Amino acid sequence: MTTASRRTLLGAAASAPLAALGLAACSDDADGSVTLRIGELGATPVTQELFKAAGLDQDLPYAIEWKQFVNAGPEYIEAAGADAVDVGFTADTPLIFAASNGVKLKAIAATTVDDPSTSFNAILAGPGTGISSVADLKGRKVSFQEGTITQYHVVKALESVGLSLDDVETANLPVVDANTALANGEIDAVATLGIYWSQAELAGATLVATGADYFPSISLLSARTEIIEDEAYADALADYVERYGKAQEWRYANLDAWVEQYAALTGLPIEVVEATETRAPVTLGPITEEIRASQQEQSDGYAALGIIDELDAAGQFDDRFNTVFEA
Repeated sequence: MTTASRRTLLGAAASAPLAALGLAACSDDADGSVTLRIGELGATPVTQELFKAAGLDQDLPYAIEWKQFVNAGPEYIEAAGADAVDVGFTADTPLIFAASNGVKLKAIAATTVDDPSTSFNAILAGPGTGISSVADLKGRKVSFQEGTITQYHVVKALESVGLSLDDVETANLPVVDANTALANGEIDAVATLGIYWSQAELAGATLVATGADYFPSISLLSARTEIIEDEAYADALADYVERYGKAQEWRYANLDAWVEQYAALTGLPIEVVEATETRAPVTLGPITEEIRASQQEQSDGYAALGIIDELDAAGQFDDRFNTVFEA
């Protein structure tokens, strides 16, 4: 997609003067250059290194300021609400809580798993707990991080066997801390994802259930509404979406090399990284009706629990960047 065609994403609304939009201070300097403040979940700058490895950090028509959010989606959402970050990937759940709390974020692209029977979400049992099924969680101490997909995973898994959160003892722990609690016997089971899943299994945890039986594995690239509606920034966002998609393609086309780089970057055992990177390959794509429907179902689930008010999930998306994928 060319720069000129990217700008057509905005339509007439984007041609309004920036001052009228309250965005006169968005550009960094008089020549129109901008900086995207990109959030990444976790303590390790994995996306930055992936861009470098794929050669996609070169010749950027804008600057990038990377920001790490160790405590995952809720921390990113809080920063977005404080105008401290512009764009980032999370699972789908944090966008629901952003909308519920009036944080002006919209999803502009999504990754979905190539094989719907795979998932990057898991419920794991600690060594020696005797837990082998979701039904065995009754009366046990189960950890998840509130406001994330891990909470939804526990809710849906329990529902599938006629249980609810009232039937377990819950612990609200960030995924980064939950593995330690699991290994120490402070909790009996944990809902987790990604690299934390692999690390817990290496430490002796056993798989109880993946997310595949309960919901599709979707991650959303979201951006602040003010940025989307600023022509210069929207142009940069479209370029970033393109580059991110290419980075994902490079990742899977060069998996052996990438696993070695990832392991070196994190200091994790290569088998942990390999398990994570091969478990559920994903593809970046547009916002679809299926993604909206999944988000509405999840929003309704939280509303039914009384955690949030009813939401129209359509307001959590902006599909103008779908044209990036039409080439």
